Formats: sequence, C-alpha cells, structure tokens
Amino acid sequence: MLGFPKILHQLHLFEEEGVPYAADLDKARVVELSAVMTDILKLAETQTDDAIVETLSASYEEDDISEAFERFAELEREGLLFNRGEDLERSLATESKWRKLLVIIPGIDVDSFFDIETLSAGTNMALAHMITHLTKYADLHFASSRNRKITDGVYEVDIGIRDLVRLRSKIGETYYGILTLHQEREQWLFPLYRYPEFPPILVQNHAPRGHGGQAINSMLRHYAAMRDCDGFTAPSDYVRDFYADYVWDPSFFNTLPNGVDSTLFKPMDKAAAKREVAEGVGDDRIEVVPTIGYLSRVQSEKGASVYLKLAELNPHLIFLIAGPNMGRYASRKLPDNLVYVGFHPREKLPLIYNAFDVYCFMSMSGEETFGLTVLEAMACGIPPIVPNFDGVPSVVGDTGLIADAENFDQDIATFVSYPCPVDFSRKINLLLGNDEMYQELSQMARERAVLFTWDKTASRIVRIFEELHQKRKLANPNRLLNVFAPTQPSEDDEQQELKYRSIVLSMNAHYERCLMRDAVYPLRVEEGLVLSILKEHTTREAEAILAALIPDETQARTTLKRVQGLIDGTA
Repeated sequence: MLGFPKILHQLHLFEEEGVPYAADLDKARVVELSAVMTDILKLAETQTDDAIVETLSASYEEDDISEAFERFAELEREGLLFNRGEDLERSLATESKWRKLLVIIPGIDVDSFFDIETLSAGTNMALAHMITHLTKYADLHFASSRNRKITDGVYEVDIGIRDLVRLRSKIGETYYGILTLHQEREQWLFPLYRYPEFPPILVQNHAPRGHGGQAINSMLRHYAAMRDCDGFTAPSDYVRDFYADYVWDPSFFNTLPNGVDSTLFKPMDKAAAKREVAEGVGDDRIEVVPTIGYLSRVQSEKGASVYLKLAELNPHLIFLIAGPNMGRYASRKLPDNLVYVGFHPREKLPLIYNAFDVYCFMSMSGEETFGLTVLEAMACGIPPIVPNFDGVPSVVGDTGLIADAENFDQDIATFVSYPCPVDFSRKINLLLGNDEMYQELSQMARERAVLFTWDKTASRIVRIFEELHQKRKLANPNRLLNVFAPTQPSEDDEQQELKYRSIVLSMNAHYERCLMRDAVYPLRVEEGLVLSILKEHTTREAEAILAALIPDETQARTTLKRVQGLIDGTA
C-alpha cells in the first residue's frame, strides 16, 4: 500500500488516441496511465488506501487495482506524481545524527559538490569542502527533485522551491536550520523570512559588492527582510566591517573563514617541481629563472591585464599562468617571459604552486572576500603578494607582502580596485632579492595556512546555528496596543498649536495588562510609528524607515532601541 492520501504534484491529465496520460509539470515528465490509475489519482488527495480500493472495487478487478498501486509505487520511487517532501522521516532512512540541515542552492547540481574536478569557481569549491566536513556534525538534506542517499550523512530530498512555504511546519519540525547561498537575483528566500515556523536560515555570502551596486542592494534587501534568528556568513571580517557603513546591526554578518587541505597542499622539493613543470611545457627557463605564479581564470577582473604588465616590467623573471585557458589574451602577442602552463586537476595543483617562487593574487573583483588560492599557495610555503583591498590581506596576515591598490568607493563593472603594477613589481623584487626575508615568510606562510581547516569552518557553522536558535527563543511579538491622536495644547503653551502624539495603552491584544498602571502613556509619534511597524515588519525594516525620517542617525538609532526595549520588556 502507498499510504494515501498524498499531495499531488501539479498534474495535467489528458488522453492521446484513447490512452490516458499524466503530465507531471513539476518534473517535466509525461507518464502513461491506465484507466484505474487515472481514477486513483482523482481520489489520491482525499482518500486512504482502503477507501480507494473500496470505492473502485465495483468498477475494476482486484488484480488491476493492485497492479496500479505497484506502478504508483515505482513512480513514487522515481520522485514522480506525488509526495513532494510530505513524509521526510519515512522517505529516507537517515543517519542517527541528532541534527539535520536543509541545504537549498538552486541552479547548482547536487552531485557537482562531490566531484571537485567539475567545479571551477572558488565559491563552489569552498562549499564542496565545507559540505564534506559538515557531515561530521549533522545530516545534510539537499532540496532537489528526488529522494536518494548520496553518501554517508548526505541525502537528496524531493522538495522544490514552491513547496517550502506549504511544508513550513514539517520543515520546522525536521530541520535544525536552512543553509543557502546568496545569489543576488534570487527572490525565493523572501517569503521564508515571513514565517516563524522555519528554523534559522543562514545565507552564505561570497560577493559583498560588485555588478554596479546590485550585490549591495540585494544584500540590504535580505538584511531588512530577515527574522532576528537569521543571518549571513562571509569568509572574512571585511564583509561585516564593510556593511557596518550601511546597516545598524552588523552582528547579522558572521565570519566563516575558508579552510585548506594542508595534507594535499604542502611544500615539495622546489627544484623537482620546477623541473616537472618545465618538462611539461617545454621551457627549461622555469628551472633556472625565478618564477612568479598566477593561478586563476585568465580574465580582466582577476587581474590578468595587470599580470601581463608585471611580466613586461620584469623581463628578468618568468611569469607562469595556470588556468582553464588564456581567454581573450590567447590572440595577443604576449611577453616572451610569460608562460602558460595549462589547466590541471586538483591533485596536481600542489606541484604547480611549488613551481612558483612567489604567488601573485591580482584580482580586482568585488567578489573577493578571502582568496582561496592564496591560502593554498601559503600552505605550499609560497610567499604571496596581494593587493591592499577587501578581505584578502586578512588571510595573508604578516606572512606575505601587501601591495598598493587604488580602491574605489563604488564598484564599476564589477571592479572595486586597481592593483598598482609598479608597487607589485617593487614587492616582487624586494622579496626575491632578500633570501632571509623569503625563507622566513615561506615558513610563516605554511604555519599560518595550517591554522585554517575545513573542520573549523564546519564546526563554526554549527555554532552559528546554535547562536541563531538562542535568538529565536528571545523573539517577542509586538502585542502592545497603540493609537495616534491630536493633543490639545496646554494653557501655558504660548504657540497654542495642536500637537500629535502616539498613545500606548496599558494592555495588549489579549486584554492583558502589561504596564504598571491602568493608564495610557504618551509617546513621540516616531516611537508609536515603530511600534506599529513592528507588528507586521522586521526591526531592520523599521531601521530603514527611521533612517529616512529622522535626520539625526544617533536619535534614530536610540528611538529604535528604546521601542525594542519596551516590546521585549512587555512580551
């Protein structure tokens, strides 16, 4: 038996040449039916198994009904026709860990996170590593289109974006938290913020700005819509500090550093690494000339044009490029000392890093909050040189050199900075010309890199969810009653002008007395406005309104804090 009633997908039933079909609009599949299967679907959402059999037994043979049930069972296992996320406990025999997280990342194939070679973007690679280590602390359920076990502690569950609100109570009962990735054009998260049934929602952010202001505006919209128990993560403190200029409560931004596999990325015999790379590209200069390294997509926002200028400025050095391809630069006449060493699988990257004497990170994009390749180079004992912008210097610390960069107040076509080629060149030659400094930074880089582990990243996520659950317990609905009214001026008022006040009553919507006396209390109009706003909106939305209405930001912040204190004190 199938356990009817069940929630159907969006189905379109039709006939073609006398044969009945069901078009599963949620799965973009057409399924051939029998007559009895068609009639069962008409009863599926309201009748039990036994009731369906009893209803249809007058029209169909018992064997035909049983056969139809068996066919429906096969279709259900394929994730077709019905039961999208309705029975999460029964649909998967999950591990015995005490916490489950629902991971929702639309547009990215779940399997790609478990095949690192299919990933090129640093964000997705970081997610893949984090997911692997997060299974030590919780079971992960990826919202997708079918029910299956992917690996130990990792499952795919048949829950679509359009199912989330409908299933909010079930999701709230099943999951400790929802983990997702900020994508600036995605609006699907906003409805979730409105429902207290959902567990805390943690939104990972790897692009604090860029795209002509779109990223900032998207982040601010999410910040305003979030419940008190939701939050962001970002790989460096820089993101929180950056948004502190935009928001009143930067505590919503939680630092979640990336990690590195220090057993894979480690120092090797440098002469041997250079020799193997030199033989691979047929350029023996790599063995005898100091080498500078670049490992990234060869694109403008990654600093490719600046890197070419560095090669032109330093003909006595060899500049290596490792990336998927040379992109638009492939058709150019390149400096003779610039060598493309190809694109390599991940397990070979330590060899490439070790062939570098210095690693240059040249990115100018507003999406650089960490610099994962910088950490990998450091783990190999390669001193990095990075521009002085965004979160990358915080990764390097004092184990590399920081070059000058012209930083922009506003991004332009995703660029937020321009690294100074002259200062980069100066820093490269300073490092290569001082063997004592080089050796010291090489050792310090390795020592610092091994402090960044993916296990720390995973355990930090769990701690953040624990903190968000504490906030969730403290959430208080605003139930105080208030009205706005004109106030008759007193006889002592020289101007004798009618004034306006907000009046808060000594009771809430349940007729409970919340305040000290059976009286009304006059408030400023802006205080009453905040009380009213918070009945249906978030504290961050009230923040936006006060910031627009009250010119003095200190006064506006104080007003919000005072009203929030009244609400919390009368919950």
